[in-house]
Amino acid sequence: MNPRKLLALLVLSTAASATVVVHRTLDEMAQRSPVIVRARVVRSIAAWDEQKRTIWTWTELTVTDPIKGKPGPLVLVKQPGGEVDGIGQAVSGAATFREGDDCVLFLEPAPHETGAFMVSGMAAGKVLMTQWKGLPAAVRDTQGLEFARPAGGGVVEKVQGPEFLGSPEAFIQRIRAAAGGVK
Repeated sequence: MNPRKLLALLVLSTAASATVVVHRTLDEMAQRSPVIVRARVVRSIAAWDEQKRTIWTWTELTVTDPIKGKPGPLVLVKQPGGEVDGIGQAVSGAATFREGDDCVLFLEPAPHETGAFMVSGMAAGKVLMTQWKGLPAAVRDTQGLEFARPAGGGVVEKVQGPEFLGSPEAFIQRIRAAAGGVK
């Protein structure tokens, strides 16, 4: 797809309180992401950038399972948005984190931020290990996102609610296989 058309889709979509990301299957995300971890959220801290124009939130996570790559025992994730001194900036479709969350993250290096990562595909790159109807489950919540399918003529799909991805063990086994690793 023409980059200008994709940019136009992004601009139109953000006006409608959604962010457009290129659609990738979980298997494609596993193959493309340089780092995939299962981790537990330790804490999040929001701060202004140097120009005081944009708020960023940095989340520290303890790695419990390095599925792909060599992230080390802790990872630092940089996300757009947050709240500082009562002033908030919300970014539709950004992954959100709560202290204690157990999640699988598809990560890529954060630009201009040595040692930090960003979640690939925004909220599409975070899968929460939680309870679904009383059973352990892997759940992906992509609220606030729309998926563009450039190969299909630029079709944009609105995302509807949380997505049940099976048991945590089966999900991690699938991602590990798609990433090319066995453990």
